[in-house]
Amino acid sequence: MEIESVILKARNIDSMRRFYIDLLNFTEIERQEGCLSIKVGHSVLQFLEEKGARKPFYHFAFNIPSNQFKEAKDWVRDKVCLNTEGDKDEIVFERLGGRSFYFNDPGGNIVEFISREQSPLHSGPFCTETLLNISEMSLTVSHVLKASEELQRIGLTYRDNDPINRAYLNFMGDDGIDSYLLLVEPERRWIFSTQVSEVHPLEVVVKNIGTITVDKHGRLTVVQA
Repeated sequence: MEIESVILKARNIDSMRRFYIDLLNFTEIERQEGCLSIKVGHSVLQFLEEKGARKPFYHFAFNIPSNQFKEAKDWVRDKVCLNTEGDKDEIVFERLGGRSFYFNDPGGNIVEFISREQSPLHSGPFCTETLLNISEMSLTVSHVLKASEELQRIGLTYRDNDPINRAYLNFMGDDGIDSYLLLVEPERRWIFSTQVSEVHPLEVVVKNIGTITVDKHGRLTVVQA
């Protein structure tokens, strides 16, 4: 599964632009009023301005080269404060063969950089141009089981055939590129954060599969490609 693009909501696009473009040096795509689109390797992440009372935030992850975890962590830590869990500012996922660190952007999003053992190597210095793609997008939905059935209908399966569990993050994807949609219900605490999952609208385009949306009520719908 390959995440082609993600559209999220954000309260203050100007502050998001200063953070991602001016501070972290992401490449902005087609600058527009009330919209920020950035290049994340082969993916595009877009924020649309939220004009209502909501304060939307999300969890998403970016894949980094397998040999650049320390370099990426040092690069980010020079610019922003890393999130911590106890006395740790990184985590190893033994089962996934991955290693991650986290930070928050001005919109309250929980941003994860993950290095997977099977990801490609990179020989040059680390920068945002080195990022591979959007690795994970968490979808907070009102009913995980119903949402998982919709994703299975378009060919996305549970990672390692794990059963869906309403109490946990549920990784869904397919064979190939290491990108996943993470299904979760509200009120689950995000690791390396004091925030709990909330329903906020979003749209994800999965290459050659379709467009997945979650509305403000947590209902997931799918339009096949």
